[in-house]
This record gives sequence, structure tokens and C-alpha cells, in this order.
Amino acid sequence: MITSSSSLAHLMNTHQPATPEDAAEGPLDWTGGLWIEGTLYNVDTTATTATTLVLVDGPAIRFSPAGSYCAGRDAGCEHVRNSSVDALAAHWTPADYESWGDAEKCEEDCREATCGVIRDHRLVTVWDGDAFSETTPYETVEAAKAAYANEIQQLTRMSAELDRHAHTDED
Repeated sequence: MITSSSSLAHLMNTHQPATPEDAAEGPLDWTGGLWIEGTLYNVDTTATTATTLVLVDGPAIRFSPAGSYCAGRDAGCEHVRNSSVDALAAHWTPADYESWGDAEKCEEDCREATCGVIRDHRLVTVWDGDAFSETTPYETVEAAKAAYANEIQQLTRMSAELDRHAHTDED
């Protein structure tokens, strides 16, 4: 199931084209949708370009050609694990990604993370260390960016208030 740009990129990077014709195709050839494991994922035909694939429900990936450096984990590109060889290889990577808080820790085990916000193209995910997690899709990237900034502001304010009201055993 594709739930994020990272999962879409992983899928595209690990599946080899069945034919030379398939290998020559790109996002503009897939505007009818992607059929994956019995599920049709609709493609946003207005946002998709020759090098960027955008799904209607939010995830988006771009093609990073061989020799073009990929920003790796900082850009949500999970398969690039601090390797310049991987970062320079041709691969799909999340198209528009930013994170705040314990995002990297949460990728490993959210139970140990305090809180964080991820903007994955038009998807905004907010979580805290108390098992709360919520992902909201937005109609536009601009709306997602505004929501991302708002969530960071709210978490920062809540954290500051909690720190002011924290009591120690010495109180």
C-alpha cells in the first residue's frame, strides 16, 4: 500500500520494468493511473511532469538521474543511507519533503520520539510520544506548507507551556 512518497519511491526503485518499452516510459505515460497489487492509484495529471509523478491522494516523487546528487534522508529519500554512491545513482525520491522534531527517530521507533511534523508533498503528519499520529491530505502544496508551519507553531507553544508547568520531585 502506498501511504507516502517514500513508499512510492521505494516501490519504483525496487521493481524492474518488465520490457524495454516499460523501461522507456515515464510519469507522463502513467496518467491513467498505477495498478499496483490490485489497487489503482490515480495520478494527478495536472501536477505530473516528465520527471515528477504526483498521486491524487498526496504522495509525489521525482526522478533523480544518475550523476545528480540526491539530498538523501534530509529530503525523505529513505533508501539513501549516507552513501554518496547511492545518492548519485539514478533513482526515485520524494518530490517535496520536510520534517521537524523527532522525525528521524520516529522512522525507527515512534514510541521513543517526543513529537514531530512531516510534510510529504500535500500530506502533513503530526505525532507525539503518546501514540497520537494523524496524517491530513491537503488540496495544494501551499495549503500543506501552511498547515505544516501551523503544526510546528502549536507543538512549540505546547512544549514551552509544558516546560513552564513541569514539576520535579523537589517541588
